[in-house]
Amino acid sequence: MKKLLILSTSAGAGHMRAAEALVTAARTAYPHIEVLSHDSLDYMGGFFQKVYNRAYLASVSHTPELWGYFYSFSDTKTPKVVSKMMKIFDRLNSKKLTALVESYEPDHIICTHFLPTNVLLSARDRKKPKCPISVVLTDYDAHFFWVNKDVKCYYVASEETKWDLHKKGVALEKIKVTGIPIQPVFLERRDRGEVTRELDIYPDMRTVLVLSGGFGVGDMTKTVDTLMNIPGDFQMLVVAGKNEELRKKLEKTKKRAGKQIKVFGYVNNIQDLMDASDIVVTKSGGLTVSECLTKGLAMVIFAPIPGQEERNCDYLLERGAALKAKNLDNLEYKLREVLNNRERQRNLRAAAFACSKPDAAFRIIDDVVGAR
Repeated sequence: MKKLLILSTSAGAGHMRAAEALVTAARTAYPHIEVLSHDSLDYMGGFFQKVYNRAYLASVSHTPELWGYFYSFSDTKTPKVVSKMMKIFDRLNSKKLTALVESYEPDHIICTHFLPTNVLLSARDRKKPKCPISVVLTDYDAHFFWVNKDVKCYYVASEETKWDLHKKGVALEKIKVTGIPIQPVFLERRDRGEVTRELDIYPDMRTVLVLSGGFGVGDMTKTVDTLMNIPGDFQMLVVAGKNEELRKKLEKTKKRAGKQIKVFGYVNNIQDLMDASDIVVTKSGGLTVSECLTKGLAMVIFAPIPGQEERNCDYLLERGAALKAKNLDNLEYKLREVLNNRERQRNLRAAAFACSKPDAAFRIIDDVVGAR
C-alpha cells in the first residue's frame, strides 16, 4: 500500500477525533505510507455543509428528544422510496468528493462517518472509487445509516455492536471487533504529581473532571452549581469545549464556589486532565467514553443525548463501568456516592479497564495495511 485516504465528517467532534487517531497510528506504524485526511463536508455544497452541521448541533442542544425520536425511527430498514431519494441526494453531493478520490488515487479509504461512505458509493459505477472502502463505527451502537452493501470491512467497538450490525444485514465476515480508535497518547499515563503541578491544582485532593463534549453542548453552569454544593474536600476541572460563551459563564460561576475549580475552553491535553482526575462527569459520546475507559476513570454519565449516547450509556451500565444520573438532584446523589465510597470507585475503575480497547487505532490500521 502506498496511499491511504481517511474521510470523516465534522458533525459532532468524535468522528473527526477518530480519524485523527487513525492518521496518527498510520504515520507511526507505517511511515512509508502517504496518509491524507479530510472532512467530507468540505467537499459538499456550501448550503448543505452549513445545514448539516447546524441542524445536528441545534437538535441535540435544543430538542434532544426530537433527535432521539428521529434516531430510533430511522434505525429501521428504510422504505424503498425514501432509500431511492437518499441515494439521489447523495449522488448530487458526490461530485467534489469523487474528484478528490480520483485525483489522490488512494489504495484504500477509511471512513469514520457514514456520510462520505454513502456519498462515494452512491456515485454512478464509472465514478465509484476503484479502491476498497472500510468503515469505522464511532459508537457502541450500530445504526442503519452505516449499512452499505459495498463496504469492504466494518471495524466496531464490541461483540454486541458486531451482532447488531450483522442483524441489519452485514455479513459476519465483514465485521471485525477492534474497539473505537483513540489517540495513542491515551495509552500513556503520566505521573499525577507532575500533571497536578502543571495544572496548578492540589496533588493529594480528590479530583472530579466535568466534560461537556467538544462543542460544549448543554447547560453546564447548573451542573457545576449543583456539584459545588456537595460537601467534602474535592476539586473540579471543568471543560467547556469550543463554547466560549459557556466558558465565560463558568468563570463567573466558579467565583461563587467554596471549592477549587479550574475552567478550561477547548483543550488539546485532555489526557493530562484525565491523569489528574479520579472521577469524570460526562456525556457518553463514543470517543469520550473510550478515552475514559482507557484511563480507567470512574464515570458518572449525565444528560446523554437520546439516540447514540443513550445506547453508549446502556452499554457501560450493563458492564458496571459507569453510573447514570437522570437529573441534577440525582447527579448530586450519584457523585456523593462515588466520592464517599472508595470500593465503589475502585469497582468502576476496574470495570472501565476491562472494557477498554486502547490499541484500536493500530489494530484497524494493521488490518487495512495487511489486507493489501
